[in-house]
Amino acid sequence: MFRSILRYFSELDRRIKVLSAFIGLHLMHQELTTQYGQLFATGLGADPVELGTLNSISNMASSVIAFPSGWIADKYGPKKVLLLGLASIVFISITYSLASNWWMLIPGIILLGVSQRLIMPFVDMLFINIGGAKNKSLIFSISRTLWAIPRSFSPIIAAVIIANLGGLSVGAEAIRPLYYLQFFLSILILFSIAALVKIPKEDTAKKNMDSMNERSFLQDFQDLFRGEKYLTRYIFLSTVRTIGMNTALVFLPLWIVNVKGADQYIIGSMTTVGMITAMILQVPVGRLSDKIGRKKTFFLLCPFSYAARLLLIFAPSPNYLILAGFIGDNGSIGGSGIGGTSFIPNVTMNWEMVSTEKRGRWLGIQSIFGIFTFPASILGGILWQQGYMIEILLLPIILEILVTIPIMVTIPETLGRTSSL
Repeated sequence: MFRSILRYFSELDRRIKVLSAFIGLHLMHQELTTQYGQLFATGLGADPVELGTLNSISNMASSVIAFPSGWIADKYGPKKVLLLGLASIVFISITYSLASNWWMLIPGIILLGVSQRLIMPFVDMLFINIGGAKNKSLIFSISRTLWAIPRSFSPIIAAVIIANLGGLSVGAEAIRPLYYLQFFLSILILFSIAALVKIPKEDTAKKNMDSMNERSFLQDFQDLFRGEKYLTRYIFLSTVRTIGMNTALVFLPLWIVNVKGADQYIIGSMTTVGMITAMILQVPVGRLSDKIGRKKTFFLLCPFSYAARLLLIFAPSPNYLILAGFIGDNGSIGGSGIGGTSFIPNVTMNWEMVSTEKRGRWLGIQSIFGIFTFPASILGGILWQQGYMIEILLLPIILEILVTIPIMVTIPETLGRTSSL
């Protein structure tokens, strides 16, 4: 399998290869702190309500920046937006490295929300714009497979660093050096992508600029919906899904450590096992998605994520959390384990909902609705503090079964919708 992956990867555009390499390094250093960001904030004195507020601030910043960023990408190109996101990572690592109180994290939290909307979505946009219409799911799955290799080492590296500094019981000071390492790597990645990934002026963004200059900002977004019947429906289900996931996500590390009793080695193991599992399955999932369709593949994989979350909640001992990581829930953003590979058909379908010249605005209009996660995260912190921990962790499953899946059934399959997408 890996021989065929490398052969296919070698035939891709050089820009995709360079971008894949440095984004893999970016994801590796991001993974160092993924499981420890909330623990770092609580170590600096944040309680669950304050933690929910920090998450709400991040989501608000993410939603606000997404709206204009998509328009900018359509007009000037996704590379410029991507570089802004990578620059924000440099300042995030500085903020966290120097923070001595939880409220000092707020500038970094704001930039974290910004970076989430300015990096990976526009990496995917560059992939799909550069790579063309053929085998989009395969490009996504191969890139994720290759990225999983360096990412799989990060949890163990983080666990060793934290253990050598006294373990999680020491608090924030055992986690802080991870942000020092993140700072140096983020500078390397920013300047490397800026110098090595060349986007010719005649590419899509340049072609769009003249026609977009003739219309106003709002007219450009009105044009997005022209002739697109199911976009509002997809935006609604995407917003509901985001609310559920983000409300629970901020509290998962607290549950894993404070309730289930996991140490840095359990956290590192469950994350690594989940990543290796996803790495093995992502290319077969991408091929399956290109064969039977995005929706069928998504529906097939979702139950694994639900089972993993239930195991994470009701695990009788910390060791069972490693099994949860294998099935599909490692306590962080999706893409882990068997269930996490549902990301591949989902993200492919998302991009296929609109034509190439509308993708930046499509991303922006979707993301602006993430503003509804602002009250949800604060309410989640209040409910968590009142003892409704299990209910908060189950919220993503409840919303997906009752809202997301029924609405997605009504949306047409996007596989083969048009060769121009």
